[in-house]
Amino acid sequence: MKQISLLCALYILTMSHAFAAWQLVKETRDYILYVDLDAAEKNGARVTLASSQDFHKMQTLGEHQYLSSKSVTEFDCEKSVMRQIAFSIFPENMANGGALISEDQPQQEWVPLQQASAAEALWQKACGQN
Repeated sequence: MKQISLLCALYILTMSHAFAAWQLVKETRDYILYVDLDAAEKNGARVTLASSQDFHKMQTLGEHQYLSSKSVTEFDCEKSVMRQIAFSIFPENMANGGALISEDQPQQEWVPLQQASAAEALWQKACGQN
């Protein structure tokens, strides 16, 4: 499982800017959320997938301002929980401008999904709930 997680992390951090395989999941007045279901990996009740999020307004994380992020998330479809495997933030939309921050250390703890969140929308796609 650790190798799969590492491969997913490397995938999200090195994937091209082409969004041909990306599917729109959710659009709000704050963001647009995409997922690459073609690259999703299933292991029993768990699904690992890559997502990308574009923000309409500048976001701030520490000293960094960004307009987009990419992440790899693992979902447990039966327990409705998730954990982040890797993420990166970018100064421009569509993951352009070079990563400002990249993390590839998987969260150890699973967290419950928040209702009506981007994570819940991804869980629904990953687990076939919509």
